[in-house]
Amino acid sequence: MKLSPTEIFKGKKIFFIGGTGFVGKVTLSMLLHNFPDVGRVYATVRARDANESKIRFWTSIVTSPTFDPLREKYGDGFDEFIKSKVVPVNGDVGNEYLGLEEKEAKKIMRDTDIIINGAGNVTFNPPLESALRTNVVGSNNIIKMARLMKKPRLVHVSTCFVAGKRSGPIWENEPVVGYFPRKDELVGTTFDVNREVEDCARLSEQARQEADDAVQAAKFREAARNRFIDEGRDPDDEADLKSAIFRERKMWVRERTTELGAERAEYWGWTNIYTYSKSLAEQIIASQNDIVKVLVRPSIVESSNEYPFPGWNEGFTTTAPLILIALRGQPIIPVNEKLVLDIIPVDMVSGAIIAAAMNALVDDNPPLVFQASSGDSNPNDMKRIVGLVGLYKRQHFEEKESGNKIANKLAGMIETTTVKQRTYELTSAPMLNKIAKRADDLMDRATPRWGGGRIGNIISDLKKSTEDFKETTQATMDAFAMFKPFMIDNEYLYRSDNVRALQSVIKDKEKHLLPWYPERLDWYDYWLNVHFPGMRKWVLPTLEEELKAVEKRSYTYKDLLDLFDTSVKRFPTRVAMRIERDGRKEQYTYEDVNELTLRAAGFFAKNGIGSGSRVILFSQNMPEWGMTYFGILKSGATAIPIDPASTVDEIVNFAKAGEATAIVLSPKLAGENPNLKKQVNDALKGRTKNHPVEEAPTRLLRKEGSFKVWTFAEVFEMQDEVEEAKRNAVLPAKIHSNAVASLIFTSGTTGKPKAVMLSHKNFVNMISMLSSVLDMDITDGVLSVLPMHHTFEFSAGFLTPFSNGTQITYLNELTAEDLARTIENSHVTGLVGVPALWEMLHRRIKTRLKERGDWIADLADNVIDFNAWIRDNTPFNLGPIVFFPIHQGMGGKMRYLISGGSALSERVQKDLHGLGFTVLEGYGLTESSPVLTVARPGNKLLRGSVGKPLPGVEVKIAAPDENGVGEVLARGQNVMVGYYNNDEATDAVLQDRWLKTGDLGRIDDDGNLFIVGRSKDVIIDSNGKNIYPDEIEELYGKSSTIKELSVVGLPDDGGGERIAALVVPDYEHDIALTRSEANKKVEEHFREVSAGIPFFKRVNVLHLTPFELPRTATRKVKRPEVVEMLQALEDRSKSKTKSIVESKGDDNAVWIRKVVASVSNRPLSDVASEDKLADLGFDSLMFVELQAAVEDAGGRVLSPDTLNEVQTVRELLTAINRVDKSKKLADEPRAEEKKDEDEIYIPGIVRRAGNAVVSFATDTLYDAVLDTQIDGASNVPQHVNFIVAPNHTSHLDTGLVKKALGKDVAEQTVAVAAADYWFDTKYKRAYMNNFTTLVPIERTGSLRQSLRHVTQILNEGYNALIFPEGGRQESGQIAEFKPIIGYLALNQKIGILPIYIWGTFNAFPKGMIIPPRTSIGAKIGAKVGRFLEYDELKKMTEGVPNTEAYRLVAARVQHEIENMRDGTRRKFDVDVLRKQWKAERRRSRKQEPVIDN
Repeated sequence: MKLSPTEIFKGKKIFFIGGTGFVGKVTLSMLLHNFPDVGRVYATVRARDANESKIRFWTSIVTSPTFDPLREKYGDGFDEFIKSKVVPVNGDVGNEYLGLEEKEAKKIMRDTDIIINGAGNVTFNPPLESALRTNVVGSNNIIKMARLMKKPRLVHVSTCFVAGKRSGPIWENEPVVGYFPRKDELVGTTFDVNREVEDCARLSEQARQEADDAVQAAKFREAARNRFIDEGRDPDDEADLKSAIFRERKMWVRERTTELGAERAEYWGWTNIYTYSKSLAEQIIASQNDIVKVLVRPSIVESSNEYPFPGWNEGFTTTAPLILIALRGQPIIPVNEKLVLDIIPVDMVSGAIIAAAMNALVDDNPPLVFQASSGDSNPNDMKRIVGLVGLYKRQHFEEKESGNKIANKLAGMIETTTVKQRTYELTSAPMLNKIAKRADDLMDRATPRWGGGRIGNIISDLKKSTEDFKETTQATMDAFAMFKPFMIDNEYLYRSDNVRALQSVIKDKEKHLLPWYPERLDWYDYWLNVHFPGMRKWVLPTLEEELKAVEKRSYTYKDLLDLFDTSVKRFPTRVAMRIERDGRKEQYTYEDVNELTLRAAGFFAKNGIGSGSRVILFSQNMPEWGMTYFGILKSGATAIPIDPASTVDEIVNFAKAGEATAIVLSPKLAGENPNLKKQVNDALKGRTKNHPVEEAPTRLLRKEGSFKVWTFAEVFEMQDEVEEAKRNAVLPAKIHSNAVASLIFTSGTTGKPKAVMLSHKNFVNMISMLSSVLDMDITDGVLSVLPMHHTFEFSAGFLTPFSNGTQITYLNELTAEDLARTIENSHVTGLVGVPALWEMLHRRIKTRLKERGDWIADLADNVIDFNAWIRDNTPFNLGPIVFFPIHQGMGGKMRYLISGGSALSERVQKDLHGLGFTVLEGYGLTESSPVLTVARPGNKLLRGSVGKPLPGVEVKIAAPDENGVGEVLARGQNVMVGYYNNDEATDAVLQDRWLKTGDLGRIDDDGNLFIVGRSKDVIIDSNGKNIYPDEIEELYGKSSTIKELSVVGLPDDGGGERIAALVVPDYEHDIALTRSEANKKVEEHFREVSAGIPFFKRVNVLHLTPFELPRTATRKVKRPEVVEMLQALEDRSKSKTKSIVESKGDDNAVWIRKVVASVSNRPLSDVASEDKLADLGFDSLMFVELQAAVEDAGGRVLSPDTLNEVQTVRELLTAINRVDKSKKLADEPRAEEKKDEDEIYIPGIVRRAGNAVVSFATDTLYDAVLDTQIDGASNVPQHVNFIVAPNHTSHLDTGLVKKALGKDVAEQTVAVAAADYWFDTKYKRAYMNNFTTLVPIERTGSLRQSLRHVTQILNEGYNALIFPEGGRQESGQIAEFKPIIGYLALNQKIGILPIYIWGTFNAFPKGMIIPPRTSIGAKIGAKVGRFLEYDELKKMTEGVPNTEAYRLVAARVQHEIENMRDGTRRKFDVDVLRKQWKAERRRSRKQEPVIDN
């Protein structure tokens, strides 16, 4: 009698364990999908409590793609169905009753018909205790649960590889109890599972006893102390050391039990601890005679074939490393070619598990073992599998769009081959790994012991590359070693007779519900079209991420005082700080710094400074700054570092906002502000105290006039030992890590400025993160240049070097000469600065090169570019050698140039990179202490990126647009506590611990962040388009005539903003030019750039100024002030325009309104003088019409090239003159043509011979090389000129179109070609003008100038071949046709011939220099459509405004071509299309430009 699984499962209650794994999720989903009448499923989800278990079920399991078929089946009722069928249970197999209360366990088990257990530890060699807990203890706990059932039934999922190390057939009816793989070899030996479990417990105890040995305990202590020293911690801190020793012991016990377990598994014959413990679990279950039990053994489980959809996979699968290694370039794979790699799709495994459960429900004595395998019915050997991997590898690199195309091509050509193990060891990863180790040893010996300099840096770079290569080859070796038993050693042949027998008794119409058909699998199709794509999508990205080297965080101190004290203890006699003052060199060791810091702390304590106090630190960069800062912290107070350039009014404002108690200032600033104390006290009289809840007001704040002003001389005045001891005795013993260390003012020198609260915890986490990346040590030295109140300098240039024993050098005066002299003569290996510093350095280097002669400068530029390429593509850096004098001028030891504060110019970054310097650009905000991301030290420059997040920092993009751009959000322990006394501002930027940076950015596939602008700086035009000022500045800023510029948005009367630029010309660039001439050069540059970019990105308002742009202390442009300056300049300009307009009279205003009304097809009443032309629908074509209309109406355009830059109707009067209509006006003068002698002259005989050769080559190409097909040739009109309008995807299209037209018509057809592509050199012009019928047309600039060429061609009776898409399409798909063909057809009164081109994209796509080999014999063709006569087009557009008419004609031609493409005859419905456009305009309220210029 046949079994009906639907009937059997109907109403059954199933207890499902392990539903969170790869197999478990698919099985659970399939069970619910195929058997919806199942009673209930209790699904265990391990969590801390029942509530969390439910949350995890709904967020981690139900959301999985494995449940997509159920979502599709039930739609909106999906959640209700799941709730009605599944009960999440918080269960852990390692606990008795799975962690449930006994009463609850009994209740559930009484309601359960069968248990399916898919839980297990799948790590190959876990610690022995861990494996036994899951696979052995877990099995015993499940058996105990099963005995609570009315009729105990258990399906246990194991693995085929419990067979261990053996070859040949593995039968399902072999004995399970007492089995061990070496039973035939160890004759007379018995295997008792219970004794084995007891022995394993003894092994774990043995490991713990060994750990208690005195010698071992001493080793743990030694290891803990060494780790503390490596991490920069105090090795004598017994409290912390105790926990570190415990950790060392715990790790040792884990490693020891793993070692003992692997040895035991190896002896008995199993491949690893996983298969060993799985076999123990099997034997325990099989020995239970009072329950119905079934063991399901899958072989290697891989991607689904059908359910939930083809290719689903997740987790760490067996074939994933093999595929990943091949894709990473490993050409040879060590395998046993004849070995069958037994792979089974996961949906068939699920089918086998559910079928086994069905059988156990109706059969009280079912077969014990069901092996889900494919090897006995459809074997697939390793030779074939490696071959399929090679095929996929080739396909992958051929289709890969990212990366270098040539490198991809070469990678795809390298064949993947099989080799024997010995060959692999001698020729591949093991051999290369040995070479890398040897090279590493040699470089260790070659590294100079005196600090290195240039040679040390070169060796350091090479050593890093070698170490990376060593790690890569080691990872390859480890992966192959892990899977060696399955790919080389053991020739398994698993039998699945029981599964087949079970399938044979299932009703035929229900067999599809329990999928099992391995014998029908087409392995070629499965691997290439199902498994590989599934792995690429679902598994390899995660695996690649896991295999990446995880950045190790440096130790995080408890607080800043812990950092200070530990650093002093580690480096007592090292020089911490240096400075030269008045010709005297001063240096302070860490012991000196500690003594002076304690003196400062004692002074503060003596004067009432303590917890709750806030002290302003007002000083230039000098050693006393840092000592005072730490002194403030040691007293328990908070420091308020401020800009040394602050005015008295600003100091007063900071003191008020920060509720400061006192101020400490340097001698220089004290001299500059003699009345500071009186001024601040006067301003603070009667202020309201408003303290945070946890801080009480200090004694000094309880009376007026108590604000104290101290100088460094007072703070560091020496006291006698008794007084110092008395002062130090009142210092707090401990500082809480959440206490605020610094208040940093980020904005507002008037009103109430915002103060960022940065805690000790914020800073020590920041230092831990930076130390992990910057790798500073006692051999380094940094030069402090940025103001220390700036958090970037404070964290990266002060705290980080101080905590790592790195020497800090200060400048008494920050001048270019002092800076250059100090860098050259002092021990400086790193420099922290803002872009202005690097620009100055770059300018200085470039100037010195130019002073040696122009040819030297040009040669240096080429070498810089070459070395940049070398660094980007190899592990070598030639800069320190080639540019030796420059590096020598930088001290010869410079390792890092660290840039932050604002975006670094790509040009400066690229040149410094090419010179051999390593530039690390960082990004962050004061609110993040301040760094969030930084480029990592390495040879390759990642242009435009600010690097990856620091270890411990999370960065994400909120609500990204179609380009992945959105606001940058960040989270980490370095993010501020909040704004002081400003909860509203805090809540606005801190949400769920995520910091809203206000910056716009995107993240690439490698996790690198790219900043595109500030969200608050984004310009939103009247059409709702987002324009990023940084991008516009980059477009316009590439001119030697511009010193600096800033782009901002100015409010527009019509809504939105206009793009405005304030430019500072570089008057010193060419001293031969007057200022007026230099200004004109800038204006010309702006016009040229505007002509080549989309209309909406053009600068609308341009003003020049000789004054520097307003900037912050870190050289960021103050955009709000720029807006104010531009607004003032614009108001002045408008007044001037108004006077010009008024001088021309009201008649002219009415006249120009009439002209605009006729062009825009609007009544005169709808056109006002203040109306914006863009609002009236003007695009590039309409500006051409406008010029013609002005001329026809008796006017003259003064500058046609700039007409489309006019914004309003009123402004038109400043760009035109009205003249007598009777006068015939000459057209604008043509540009001076190039002299004949500048061009290459081709003699007539050469031209005729060349034309014959070109004609023959063209015929050969289309007739012999390519398989060309022409349809519809009879549609080509004769004896009339017309426009030919085909789609465009390839350079082959022009010749193909001419072939379709026929020889006679083709000779009368001129193809329009981009002048900037085909005619940009005299050699191209010589060829194009003499051997082709191509004519140049400008793709940028004034459209009128471009259209004049085409109009002249048509007027002379030629046909014009125009590709209406504007260029070749990279995708091969048809893009929107541009209205230019409509404009030409309607104005020249000629028809259009549509032609559909096919096949050329595959034969020779855009982006390829040489056609692929597959092009030979490729099928291509052209279908000539019905000729669209002018009368037909005119009738179609009657009564339609011109702009829309042009667009309709273009849409009609595109419609005809798409009909030919699709083989359809769809009607072109003008009314429907116009309604659609109207609806789009209504939605946006503004008409979009029709053509992007």
